[in-house]
Amino acid sequence: MSPMIKDFAFSVESFHLDCTEHLSLSTLGNQMLNAAVRHAEPLGFGHKKLNDLGVTWVFSRLLIQMERYPREFERYVIRTWIPSASRYFTNRNFVVLDADEKPIGYAASVWAMMDLTTRQPVNIEQLVPEYAQAVVPPEEQPPFPLARTNRVRVTAEEPVYTFAPQFFDIDYNGHLNSIRTIEHFLNALPAGVLREHPVRRMEVAYSAEGHYREPLRIFMNQSEEGEYAMEMRKETGAIACYCKVLL
Repeated sequence: MSPMIKDFAFSVESFHLDCTEHLSLSTLGNQMLNAAVRHAEPLGFGHKKLNDLGVTWVFSRLLIQMERYPREFERYVIRTWIPSASRYFTNRNFVVLDADEKPIGYAASVWAMMDLTTRQPVNIEQLVPEYAQAVVPPEEQPPFPLARTNRVRVTAEEPVYTFAPQFFDIDYNGHLNSIRTIEHFLNALPAGVLREHPVRRMEVAYSAEGHYREPLRIFMNQSEEGEYAMEMRKETGAIACYCKVLL
């Protein structure tokens, strides 16, 4: 295995569970971020160094697909690597392995490097030229059977969920936390449906920052049973985030 592919071990604690007594999707998302940070720091492009440069990493897209969610006290591993990168965007993949090293889930993410002052993307190749050395060649990458789907237009005219980000929704970049965004999308779905049908696949595309106490509304269409398309919109009508969920 390439030295640029790293494994990070985790355990499901009782406070990581949702009401179905499985690892919650939001906790899993946070642990993927944890693995990404732990992978990036020793390679020289982690949060601490980037803050000194006045920039930070932000999500552009996240796709998670799970065969099953671990239960309480179960140990699991998140394997992560960088499959490709360009000037303004980079990809990061994740595989979730159970205690027997069997894959039980996959995630694909796209990131941008953002200037903390201008809030605009910066050229990764210019600012952190050593980043290219961390990209794993295709022939050295693990199997990764995950592909994106086409975006579905949301035509609903009435919101199903309205909120304004509060203090604990905001991350250190000063905007609505990416994983908290996922939680709000899940809160927009019927609780009884989620209890009976865990999320098999969730695809999120982040378009604009949400801010402290800024009103946000979620609109939803159900295209077929167990398939939901949602948009998080600002008061202006601008789309802050798009989400597609398969149960």
